[in-house]
Amino acid sequence: MSDKSVSSTAFTVLQGLVYMGLYSDHKYLVSEETCLNAQKIMSMSEVGSKRLAQCKSVFYHKIANIQEWALLPGIRLHYALRKRKIEQITKQAIENGCTQVINLGAGFDCLLWQLHDKYKQVNFIEVDHPTTSKYKKAALENDVDTDNFHFLEVDFSHQILQEELKRYPAFNPNLKTLFIAEGVLMYLSESDIRSLFSSMSKLIQQECTFCFTCLEPVQSEKNNTPWLLQLYLRMIGEPLQCVVDSKEMSGFLSEVNAELLSISDTNDMVAEFIQKPLNQALHHGEYVVLSKILN
Repeated sequence: MSDKSVSSTAFTVLQGLVYMGLYSDHKYLVSEETCLNAQKIMSMSEVGSKRLAQCKSVFYHKIANIQEWALLPGIRLHYALRKRKIEQITKQAIENGCTQVINLGAGFDCLLWQLHDKYKQVNFIEVDHPTTSKYKKAALENDVDTDNFHFLEVDFSHQILQEELKRYPAFNPNLKTLFIAEGVLMYLSESDIRSLFSSMSKLIQQECTFCFTCLEPVQSEKNNTPWLLQLYLRMIGEPLQCVVDSKEMSGFLSEVNAELLSISDTNDMVAEFIQKPLNQALHHGEYVVLSKILN
């Protein structure tokens, strides 16, 4: 398969999870199922296969540690923590009666696929670029029960989420719904983000919540992202566009007809999920938000 149009970051996150699940001191953060699925998806492409081979190289581990130190200290651990928090929020939403979960820009994340067989009463929909979806379909299609798990392929460069979901047969506007956007909003313009909130409000007729990640401003003391990473993201065509100070998130949400339910930053997630003493740097700057969309 061609790797064209697949986000470099999507491969990086997956590679980071495989490393965390196989070789780190905190491998308990990444389930065996998640690690196996990540390897399966990576093996579907030339780029992914190369990265998978790198994960098994002791020499590469040393190079990757230096690279992480220079670009974003503690980011692989952060990927694992971020996903654990979103998984927790998703399961809690289902326990509270949510019967539809929609992952926007799902990338290579396997959370919904891993949950769909355990929660038959829930309708799971992944929305992403056609090229990315093809990788996941190739890796997982033989194991997917399509009764409650669906891929919706959307190219946001010329398609509108609201219109595509409305015409999608598997989408049900009358279900209590959780939307997820992990590592997505920072790459969108503020106007696109406001449009997204508006679309969710118009699409769902029942209670609707939105779990997403957001970045602190680069100049904030709560963000330790070095300038080198920003340069790197520009070089690979994925520059950061939107940041919101966590202290201002409640106000921002009120402007887009939403209500803040919770915020979890790195320190919160470490306190909640880390079982062993930390002997490494932590990434600070990205936090997980749970909000309620007001109709």
